Amino acid sequence: MVTVQIEELTPCRKRLRIEVSADEVTQVRKEVVGRFTQIARLPGYRPGKAPIPLVEKQFQKEIDEELQKMLVTRGLREAIQKQQIDVVRALGTEDARYLSGLSFSFAVLVDCAPAFTLPDYSATALPRTETEVSKEEVGQAVDKLLEARATFTDVPARPLSEGDYAVLRYEATIDGQRMKDVLPAAGILAGAEDQWLLVKPGVFVPGFTEGVLGMEIGQTRQISVRFPEDWFFEPLRGKTAEYSITLSALKERHIPSLSDDLAKEIAGTDQSGLLSMVQSAVETEKKRGARREQSNHILNSLLGSVEFPLPESLVEEETANAVREVVAENQERGIPLAVLEEKKGEIFSNARRLGAQRVKLRFLIDRIAKNESVTVSDEEFSRAVASLAHRQNLPPRQFIQRVPRESLEALKRQILLEKVMDFLIEKAKVASV
Repeated sequence: MVTVQIEELTPCRKRLRIEVSADEVTQVRKEVVGRFTQIARLPGYRPGKAPIPLVEKQFQKEIDEELQKMLVTRGLREAIQKQQIDVVRALGTEDARYLSGLSFSFAVLVDCAPAFTLPDYSATALPRTETEVSKEEVGQAVDKLLEARATFTDVPARPLSEGDYAVLRYEATIDGQRMKDVLPAAGILAGAEDQWLLVKPGVFVPGFTEGVLGMEIGQTRQISVRFPEDWFFEPLRGKTAEYSITLSALKERHIPSLSDDLAKEIAGTDQSGLLSMVQSAVETEKKRGARREQSNHILNSLLGSVEFPLPESLVEEETANAVREVVAENQERGIPLAVLEEKKGEIFSNARRLGAQRVKLRFLIDRIAKNESVTVSDEEFSRAVASLAHRQNLPPRQFIQRVPRESLEALKRQILLEKVMDFLIEKAKVASV
């Protein structure tokens, strides 16, 4: 039996002061000692036959540690059930001690689910979305396929023109010092050997491509460029750099024409079959895009229609996840860590906002799912796990063993979100007719 006192710290955080009765302490201790007696190996006694007083003396520290752990676990569980508290996370135990009469008391901080009134979600008006595919869109998709199979050839001696691919060697200086020395994090902005560059306005550093027009192979040219005030790499904002550029080679891109032979190479079919496949792929992507647009509209509507406090521990966890995602994404794009370090305040602020949105959305989706009896079946979860395992060439059972429990829980939440969104989109369509 436990007694509970609740201290309200914030709308979503409580301190529970819990006392476990002496009778329950005695009962739990008997269980713990009994388990130790069964496994204890003491000289002169077979396993399970050693006298209890001897076991208690030999394993006093271990018994006390296990007893306290079990009392905290059971006491917290019973307190939560008794007070009907919707705990989302236990944050730590405080002031654990035995009282006179050998009852056991402790305090624990918990974050709880927020109380809020669910907004009306039954008749969200969806924007119109176009999913029909035009000939132009199919043509653009085919062009991308052909461009991916482009070849490059050396261009006979002539001046560099817009649309060419230049192979350049260059180095930048600022105030007479090499940029790579004063700003090592600048990367290819500071200099490069055999750097391919599409000669087109707006590519690379502003004014750079315009400055190399007309160059000939082997020629070296000096140009001056000024970085914009809003340039992504803050140390270069508003700075003027002097570039020494040598044109090493000049390349022309050749895009193949569509033919039955090329269609067979790409997709194992003829031109007609390839065009049909491309149209189907474009249609599928447009439908996915339309659903994303509808989902975002509904989610933004939900998030903006109600405000409520959020459990701080969940917000902190999602903020950390968002920061890791931003860092990983920017590193994949080639942004140096030094640049990200300079922007850490901005990154954290944006991640904090995104983390809070994710937590808020989680509670909204869970409440809607409960209201509408939307659940994730074992079969649906198993299919999702099998799909992810297949992508990693692992058997599902091995995949589950390798993936952290938190990741599996996140997968289940994602499936639930998709099912709730399907329900809301269908509801919105019916309501808007």
